[in-house]
Amino acid sequence: MFKKLRSKRYIASFVSLIMILSFITPMDLKVFASEKDVTNIQIVATSDMHGRFMPYDYATGSEDLNGSMAQISTMVKELRSKNENVLLVDNGDTIQDNSSSLFLKDEIHPMVLAMNEMGYDVWNLGNHEFNYGMNTLKTVSSKFNGEVLCGNVFDSAKKPIEKSYTIVEKGGVKIGIIGMVTPHIMKWDSENLKGYTATNPAEEAKKVADELRGQVDIMIGLIHAGIDEEYGNGDSARELAKAVPDLAAIVAGHAHSTIQGEREGDVIITEPYRQANALSVIDIKVTEKDGKKVIENRKDDVKSKVVSVSPKGGKPALVDQDLAAKLKPQHDRAIADAKTVIGELKGGDLAPKSEIKDIPQAQLEPTAMMDLINKVQMFYGNADVSSAALFRDDANMKEGPITKSGTTSIYKFDNTLRVLKVNGKQLKKYMEWSASYYNTFKPGDLTVSFNQNVRNYNYDMFRGVKYNIDISKEAGSRIVDLTHMDGTPIKDDEIIKLAVNDYRANTTLLNDQTGLFKGENVEVIYDSFKSMGDDGRIRDLIKKYIVEEKKGVITPEKDENWALTGYKWDASDRASVVKLINEGKLSIPRSADGRTPNVRSITTRDLLMLDNDIVDVLSFNDFHGALKSEGKNIGAAKLAGEISRLKAENPNTIVVAAGDLFQGSPMSNLKKGEPVAEFLKLIGLEVSAVGNHEFDWGQDLIPGWSKTGEFDFLATNIYDKATEEPVEWAKPYKIIEKDGKKIAFIGIATPETAYKTKPENVKNLEFKDPVESVNIWAQKIRETEKVDAIIALTHLGASQDSKTKEVTGEAADLAKNAKGIDAVISAHSHQYVNGTVNDIPVVQARNNGRSLARLSLAFNKDSGKLLKIMNSVEDLYLRKDLVEDPAVKNMYDEYNKDLEPILNEEIATLDTDLTHDRDEGLSVLGQFTTKLMAEAAGVQIGITNGGGIRTPIEKGSITMGKMYEVFPFDNTLVTMKLKGSDLKRVVEHGIMPDGFGWGQFYGIKVYYDKDAKAGERITSMRLLDGTPIDMEKYYTVVTNDFMYDKGDNYDFSGAMDVVDTGEPIRDSMVKIIKSMGHISFNYEDHLIAGEDTTIDEPGENPGENPGENPGDGLDKDENGTIIVDQNSKTQINKTNLPKTGSIVGASQLITLGSLIILVGVYLFLNDKYKKKKENVA
Repeated sequence: MFKKLRSKRYIASFVSLIMILSFITPMDLKVFASEKDVTNIQIVATSDMHGRFMPYDYATGSEDLNGSMAQISTMVKELRSKNENVLLVDNGDTIQDNSSSLFLKDEIHPMVLAMNEMGYDVWNLGNHEFNYGMNTLKTVSSKFNGEVLCGNVFDSAKKPIEKSYTIVEKGGVKIGIIGMVTPHIMKWDSENLKGYTATNPAEEAKKVADELRGQVDIMIGLIHAGIDEEYGNGDSARELAKAVPDLAAIVAGHAHSTIQGEREGDVIITEPYRQANALSVIDIKVTEKDGKKVIENRKDDVKSKVVSVSPKGGKPALVDQDLAAKLKPQHDRAIADAKTVIGELKGGDLAPKSEIKDIPQAQLEPTAMMDLINKVQMFYGNADVSSAALFRDDANMKEGPITKSGTTSIYKFDNTLRVLKVNGKQLKKYMEWSASYYNTFKPGDLTVSFNQNVRNYNYDMFRGVKYNIDISKEAGSRIVDLTHMDGTPIKDDEIIKLAVNDYRANTTLLNDQTGLFKGENVEVIYDSFKSMGDDGRIRDLIKKYIVEEKKGVITPEKDENWALTGYKWDASDRASVVKLINEGKLSIPRSADGRTPNVRSITTRDLLMLDNDIVDVLSFNDFHGALKSEGKNIGAAKLAGEISRLKAENPNTIVVAAGDLFQGSPMSNLKKGEPVAEFLKLIGLEVSAVGNHEFDWGQDLIPGWSKTGEFDFLATNIYDKATEEPVEWAKPYKIIEKDGKKIAFIGIATPETAYKTKPENVKNLEFKDPVESVNIWAQKIRETEKVDAIIALTHLGASQDSKTKEVTGEAADLAKNAKGIDAVISAHSHQYVNGTVNDIPVVQARNNGRSLARLSLAFNKDSGKLLKIMNSVEDLYLRKDLVEDPAVKNMYDEYNKDLEPILNEEIATLDTDLTHDRDEGLSVLGQFTTKLMAEAAGVQIGITNGGGIRTPIEKGSITMGKMYEVFPFDNTLVTMKLKGSDLKRVVEHGIMPDGFGWGQFYGIKVYYDKDAKAGERITSMRLLDGTPIDMEKYYTVVTNDFMYDKGDNYDFSGAMDVVDTGEPIRDSMVKIIKSMGHISFNYEDHLIAGEDTTIDEPGENPGENPGENPGDGLDKDENGTIIVDQNSKTQINKTNLPKTGSIVGASQLITLGSLIILVGVYLFLNDKYKKKKENVA
């Protein structure tokens, strides 16, 4: 009996255990996945190999073991020996350069032969594949054994020229490969692509992916475009990743960058540099789960790297001798062709030795090399003026025998010659475009530097004219003293025959979408390819000129027809810099991708850093919550990345901000500034000035931002009216010590805060005079603290004249009149300011994180004395090499994921741009906004401030996120009755305003005299039905609470029946826009600088009768329903935003289940224990 009972208990225990395990097991199936369920796929990719089938540079006639297909073949064989599931792909720009044109008419091109021998699965076409025309491309690509992809180029019949995708199976895993090319081939090779179209690759890939998903297990994207945007229209790997977020990986190209593995969302992006120098290797772990092959975690299971053919400090990859043997005939032929002697150069090299290592002298002064190219172009084109570019930094033709490789060295591309019939004005415009290659010379620069966003092949030098390039001026106004060679000035309307290469003609000048001469009917009067075929290539014309015109002998000749001007440096410092660079003690910066040399000037700061202590102060201002990267806003992650880079360069760096940090973006506004505060903590912000927009949500949030961000707000001039003491939530100053140097920062807010936020929010505060406040505190600091420098950290406005460089504004007044400060950081006016006032540096870094200011304080190493403060401001939004900070990117992604359902909601579509410029009068968006405000409030007239509308709305989809961008401030609708005379005063205040945006309105038509003095400009006002505004009558009006509370110094005194509805403008507009669905808005000019010529008809005017609505100007249907869309009769249906989400998630359910199990176990054991006690008893 006992044994039987015990057996039953064991059974019961076993059953209970099984039940418990049945609950627990589903929690993590991955733990039980076996190795046989996993397949490791490896994607191996090349890109931009540019004819490197053998390790040889045919232009220079020398072996080059940095990269070749013959070496890559060895590397691929090794990878395949370790993994049978290797997929080999090429991402384009394969058959151009390095004597590749020799083989275009062969039975098979050596690059294609090599790809076939190596077993490439896919070849995605690049832009240079189109250089030789479609017929040649089709002939060459037809010999490739794998699949050729190019999914976004279509012929005249709208058929793709190649497949948009292919499916390859490896290890039982079906892999879909999507292939796209940059759409800008239509600009670069327009002549070769007549009748063809190239579409947005990201949009095209999205369509392809929708078709492909059900057929494959995983998808890979190949795009011959860089990781970041070049010219727009979906031309980046990031845009592709956003369009198809379930791609496992993307191989980028075109930019010649090394991208080990960056993520856009969950999609990893890689790029394998150029010229067969490297391979991108992507490892993908595919797991079988529920009968499907999936990537369980793309961040863990998809990884990439770039493997160099010739790693630093290591040996280059060995040549695959089997492949080399098969390529030997083409290799021998290319060498023989390159070594063909065509003449002799006597009297020296064509290019001079560079004065400074790594700065090509041929781009700083006229050279015989560039003059030879231009001379040849002028000769065969019978042209008046010619332009040409330096294609290689090391381009030169050495004294002695001239070989074909010598001509290739000075002219590497297969361009042909065009001659255009232009006028003097067009020539000047083109020359200005070219001169943008130089960075603007700034005080403290000791070298001339180049714009990193302009490739060297896009800088042209001219012959046939004399000119100077003043690099102290901004791009667009640098060409000065432009004359003919005889000194005669060039007139705007005179006709000039201009020789250029076909690339320049097709892209920069004549492209019908982006060309400098688009729509100007510039005639092509000569085409060397049409006249001479392949012999008309400029490289061959140089050879022809030397052989036929110069009888095989040339000497260096140059015209000295142009010069750089506008730079001035200390001769001693310059000599020191030249010596230090050439000795390798200072280095010339290159762009991140290595393609552009000399992207930043060596400065006095660089020189001082060698022998003195430097403390850097980095500052940004008016960030306005611009966490997202879009347009000119680089985003928080890239701003953080650049700050981190600069801090790594100089650990003695202090990061500060100058206010207006939180209010202004959807993410920041919806979270009341929390994400910005976290961002400020991650970048190590030390202190910030207090901006006027810090008060937009009142004062309660300010201390919390400071605490979360772990920084201090500084303000010496904000006082509590009740206590007559400085506010408690901000310190007057802070001393920060770096490398033993004590830097004091004094905080200053603009007195304009009293009316440039909601006045109600600051009614208890007094904003004291900045100069008086600084003088008091600077003196106190000097007397009581041992500091080495004092910097005024302010939210004071400033501006700088682009020509005279004079700095004006509140911050300039502070620098002029305050005592005891060493530098001023300004803000508020959203300007680029980098100058001095009263020998005091004054800086401002625009707004939204687009720029970064730096004050470099140089201290004597021995005495510790402050020697100099060097100021600079860099426009980060112009750079394409910025790197995102991973921690900030992760933070942004988390918030973005949380808010996406709200921000991405489409509320309507728009068929025309709603433009807005706060400084340019009544705008389209301003009129649209105030019309909807009037409708929402049911009044006659709507009025808002131009500064409250922050950005235009572009045609297309309108999202909730866009509405937050346009209307970031939670300003509410305020209705009232306003007498005609008061209405006139209010509208008058917003016409030609000083220091704030133009007033925006709807419901009235206003005439004004722009030459009259302020307050007396309006000459006539009418309702939209033509009724004159009666100065003694009352009209129904809606405005916003900011303006009603005297914001921007508006005065609504005299208003009756005032009601603050509490409804934000943005929300009221969203309700109406949602109900419209589609918006078609026609702007009408209701603000006219001129005389009112309206003739009033005798008799009764609308609105004269007391019971009559005096012409509200709103569109209504026959039933009196308000119509907003001026081209439709959409009625208003005010709806609430949907409520989404649930408070109960999977984690809560799992927790509940676990508790139930534990309770069950407890009861079971307790019962067993009781029975045991009973048995004992």
